[in-house]
Amino acid sequence: MPKKPLPYMFLAFLTCILLFILGVRYGQRVEQINKTTQLLISPAPSLAASPTTVPLAFSSYTHASCGASLLLPSQLIKTQESSTSAVFSTEKKQLALALSCEKGPFIQGKGEKAVTINTIRAYETATKDTTAYRFYNPKNAKVVTVTAAAQFLPLLEKTLSF
Repeated sequence: MPKKPLPYMFLAFLTCILLFILGVRYGQRVEQINKTTQLLISPAPSLAASPTTVPLAFSSYTHASCGASLLLPSQLIKTQESSTSAVFSTEKKQLALALSCEKGPFIQGKGEKAVTINTIRAYETATKDTTAYRFYNPKNAKVVTVTAAAQFLPLLEKTLSF
């Protein structure tokens, strides 16, 4: 009596499924061992020293002769002040803001662009590091020039008043 191949094929199929399941389980165990070994080998994380930061505070500054007032961060240092000007620098002695005033005509110069800041007409001159604005103060008839580093421009534009 000839043997039928169908039961042998079924047994081979079941053996393949069994080997597949055993391989998956073995892979899961190897992965778990790898994770445990990696955890044991890796150095413990150390506490990183957090830098101490000075809280940001603002103070109002008004230059009496120019009639201009603006808000300044507390980290700025007043390096120079006279009856017609004031200069503020960062702790690294880099120019942050400079304010000066003089009597004279308020005429647009060559290379200046007309802009409006806080509803005040101004003439703008931009360089790589700083931007200068010339304003006319109608209260004392002086031309006020404010020069600011790029990082302080938004503060200047929002808080400058006459």
